[in-house]
Amino acid sequence: MRDIDKYTENYSIANFEDYQIKYRRKLILDVMSKYNPKTILEIGCGMKPLFQYIDDIKYEKYVVVDPSNKFFDNAVRLSSNDNRIECIHDFFTARSVPHIKYDMIICASLLHEIENPGNLLKEIRKISQEETVIHINVPNVNSVHRLLAKSMGLITDVHEKSERNILYQQNTNFDLESLKSLICENGFMVVESGSYFIKPFTHTQMYERIKADIINESVLDGLYKLTEIFPENGSEIYVNVMLK
Repeated sequence: MRDIDKYTENYSIANFEDYQIKYRRKLILDVMSKYNPKTILEIGCGMKPLFQYIDDIKYEKYVVVDPSNKFFDNAVRLSSNDNRIECIHDFFTARSVPHIKYDMIICASLLHEIENPGNLLKEIRKISQEETVIHINVPNVNSVHRLLAKSMGLITDVHEKSERNILYQQNTNFDLESLKSLICENGFMVVESGSYFIKPFTHTQMYERIKADIINESVLDGLYKLTEIFPENGSEIYVNVMLK
């Protein structure tokens, strides 16, 4: 059983995850601009729900569901002047959210944290329709920093759980093929996939180099674009999927 209070506490500590979120958000907003959804469900929003960054999409309904007290309260505060947004304080299931036609469902940086990710996909399937696009992203075991650790002899297999995996209650380590396989096993088809943001070092090492001004914003932007050359080795992988 996930310890949501501990999870919230750990994710509230300043670290490189804040920068990872920035580039994760950039990818998701690009996907949203492509599909231009009118109704959106965000499963798990953290402290930076996506609705506050949407400028070019004229959505009609935006639903956020999150079990964390802190994350939920923050989402309510940020959306208090927008009656299009509904915040739900609960774990996501098909029963915990309104049964409306969702054009897009966002499941960002969550699937790997669930004890049984297949069950989460089954719940998402229950509220998906033929036209629904589901965006899913997770950390990538073939990220450059893991490949480097293996080459250095620090780990024997890129699928090994790191201290960070354990601390943040991350139950499953995915590569793109295992993610696609799980998706297809649960009644979806992959329409787009890839990775983003080349991360050469661990979260801790990246954050230390940013604080020391060794890595600046220009370098970070370059690392985001570098997956154009190394498409399988971004720090996170994603799939956009629809019902079969």
